Amino acid sequence: MAAQVQVLSSHPLLTWAVEKLFAHVKDLPVRNLPTAATEAQAMSCGNSPRLFLLDGCSLTTDLGRLAQRCRAQAPGSKFLALLPPENSSEEEMLRLFFWGIDGFVVLHKTWQAELPHAVRSTLEGRVWVPRAVMAAYAEQMRALLDTQLLPGHSLTAREAQVLQLLMRRLANKEISSALAISERTVKYHVSNILSKLQLEDRRSLRPDTLAFRALTS
Repeated sequence: MAAQVQVLSSHPLLTWAVEKLFAHVKDLPVRNLPTAATEAQAMSCGNSPRLFLLDGCSLTTDLGRLAQRCRAQAPGSKFLALLPPENSSEEEMLRLFFWGIDGFVVLHKTWQAELPHAVRSTLEGRVWVPRAVMAAYAEQMRALLDTQLLPGHSLTAREAQVLQLLMRRLANKEISSALAISERTVKYHVSNILSKLQLEDRRSLRPDTLAFRALTS
């Protein structure tokens, strides 16, 4: 069954290029939803999960917060950010990764060759993120554990998986789907993780909070 893909962009040339590209890649199992120039237009297409392609060139809102709002309306959705070269630093990608964006395609001269691979990888449940960004993400997770973990305690392998998704702002239902476990089990793991990390709630795991910045500075 073809996955739904929706371009969120107000740039007609970009949307035309993406639609033309998908039409010529025959082995890509996607069904294009109508292109949306605004968040409201995207949400008018219903609340079914889809892969959003977020145009970082034409959209004026923050892509991370946009992804969070779209995910709330269409749970289970995934996100690829199409970034202009001048705004594609590792720091910016890491920030957006923490907001739950699954991959990045920089709009340089080879982006059209890269995009189908990024789409396929994301639809298969993998991230499309540069190694340096993933290394920085792993380092921040290690810093959190080194600073906050109760002496004599450690996370189980499953708790570590849940923590990685918690840090990227995924809801319990999304974690349940990603790891193929029940929401009740997710809640149990989340409770254990927060207890071991001496944190009151999951909001303390967000990089934009003062608590998290203090841990990783």
